[in-house]
Amino acid sequence: MTTTSSVFPAASMAQSSTPQTPTRFEQRTLTTVNMTAVTIPLPAQRDRAVLVRTDETHAGQVILADGVDLRIGRHPTSSLVIDDEGISRSHARIVRKGSTYFVEDLGSANGTYVNGVRVEIAAELADGSLLQLGPRVRFRFSVVDEHQERILRQLYESSVRDALTGVFNRAYFLERLSGELAYSNRHTSDASLLILDLDHFKKVNDTYGHPGGDAVLRTFAATVRKVLRVEDIFARYGGEEFIVLLRGIAIDGAARAAERLRRAVVLTPTEHEGQRIDCTVSIGCASLGCGGRTAQALIATADRRLYAAKHAGRDRVVSAG
Repeated sequence: MTTTSSVFPAASMAQSSTPQTPTRFEQRTLTTVNMTAVTIPLPAQRDRAVLVRTDETHAGQVILADGVDLRIGRHPTSSLVIDDEGISRSHARIVRKGSTYFVEDLGSANGTYVNGVRVEIAAELADGSLLQLGPRVRFRFSVVDEHQERILRQLYESSVRDALTGVFNRAYFLERLSGELAYSNRHTSDASLLILDLDHFKKVNDTYGHPGGDAVLRTFAATVRKVLRVEDIFARYGGEEFIVLLRGIAIDGAARAAERLRRAVVLTPTEHEGQRIDCTVSIGCASLGCGGRTAQALIATADRRLYAAKHAGRDRVVSAG
């Protein structure tokens, strides 16, 4: 009768002086016994102060207030420019003294408030304090780490951006348009509006399916963004229709900008699943100098000229009539 040796390492070594190769089980067991847990410390995340806007205009917008002096007002040289009629040109400032933050009123006409109490000279800001500037502009003061700040910014971006194309959405654009036109009217400066509509987009969807149509919209939006200036506001207005606000531009300049956009779209086909999809765009232009100085009048004029471009054969710009 043959005696079977134990599979455990200690028993095997005790029964024989001849070195034996460990079995697969023994190798795994020995490796496990020799492992040592190592804890790698994560880098510390520094807290920083932020203002999160809570009124209807730009709700959720995050402003870093971590410096030693954040000046807020309507004047273009302010650290945080807020173009609202209830805000003074130099309204308030947030200062840090050691680890404590304070808001100081700078002689504003409509006041600065912390948790509903008007600030006479200065007031301390604690985590969660509600800050109001004038009758309409409100913020929540918060102290957050880098991860929390990033999440707040991502939430704001998702609320103002079109998920497919990454440009601004219609609701955000209309909010910005109202403020931009109020500024232009106060300073008697010009501004122009472009409404762009992709030609025969239904045919694109019918031919290439909705994935092909989505690819065209993404390519179109990326192409337009490359042509526009940083200060221009570009949004998806609905479906295959987009809208652009050109700051400080009169109708002649708007027509030239629209023509550059039209040519760029023609020269930038979409590549989708090995197929080339060519597109054109029709554009209607309007400016404050065309007559109406309200958002409704500006949109109505640009929309009328867009349809004129469509009826004239598409792939063109109309800036008069």
